[in-house]
Amino acid sequence: MTEMTERLKPLGEMFGLPQDFNEDTKDKVTELKISHLKDYHKGNLGENRYSKQDLEDLVESVKINGIIQPLVVRPLEENDEYEIILGHHRRDAALLAGLNTVPCLINDDLDDDTAELLFMDSNLQHGFEKMKQSEKAELIYRRNEVLKRQGRRTDLNPDDLTKSVDEEFNLSRSSIQRYLRIYQLTDKLKEALDNGKIGVKVAVDLSFISTIYQDLIADYIKENDVKIDKKMSEKIKTVSERQHLNDKTLFEILNGKISEEVKVKPKKTSIKVSKKVLNKYFKPEQKQDEIDKIIEEALEMYYQN
Repeated sequence: MTEMTERLKPLGEMFGLPQDFNEDTKDKVTELKISHLKDYHKGNLGENRYSKQDLEDLVESVKINGIIQPLVVRPLEENDEYEIILGHHRRDAALLAGLNTVPCLINDDLDDDTAELLFMDSNLQHGFEKMKQSEKAELIYRRNEVLKRQGRRTDLNPDDLTKSVDEEFNLSRSSIQRYLRIYQLTDKLKEALDNGKIGVKVAVDLSFISTIYQDLIADYIKENDVKIDKKMSEKIKTVSERQHLNDKTLFEILNGKISEEVKVKPKKTSIKVSKKVLNKYFKPEQKQDEIDKIIEEALEMYYQN
């Protein structure tokens, strides 16, 4: 994770954000009332990545040393209110330490995309590996969307990346693609993934089926306290792709009543003979069985030649 942190540092520098609270930074920092600070509008990813002990240690540090690294905020339209881009946990620790104000670097020039990238890079730098699988998926999806809006190509177009995916996330390209699929899951199935009831590869399989059946599976898992394995998820995905997934087949798979080879009836192919051909080769009074016999004999002669 240290290597990834070093690679991400230039982003803050790119937007004029100092990395350390030193003499050069002091003149740019303002003490703001904690009551005037609002959480980032898209929520705080990885809220559980800090343990209770981590928070207690941070509170003790704040009591002794104060806030060493200033928060990064941007002004809101409301008077004297600011949105926290970086520093939610420092704010929380300051509150628990009994402080009324915290040092903040106010940046008036942060547009939504830039703020989003900074917010997500902070999450990448601090405890990405501690995040839930669904939180990792959301982080990667959101970052992917920002880069697309900015005209940068993402891992889905690997030939012209500004940075390779492993540099961006310290993950392989296939892992990135899996997380982008996981983002498509319903909240119920994401919860099952986070609770270990389904694995990442199983989650990817289930992301291809409709949200209705995703929730049915999640309910089944919760009610029966069971896990879904890879063979099961592959069967469900296969049946869904063949457009044969319904309540009955789904629960047969979940209860192990469908054999190893997923048995589904092939779709019937209907062949229509145009009116022009019928009028040319058949008489109006000819019956269907007679027409079928003629066509069959003609096809036999055709394939014999």
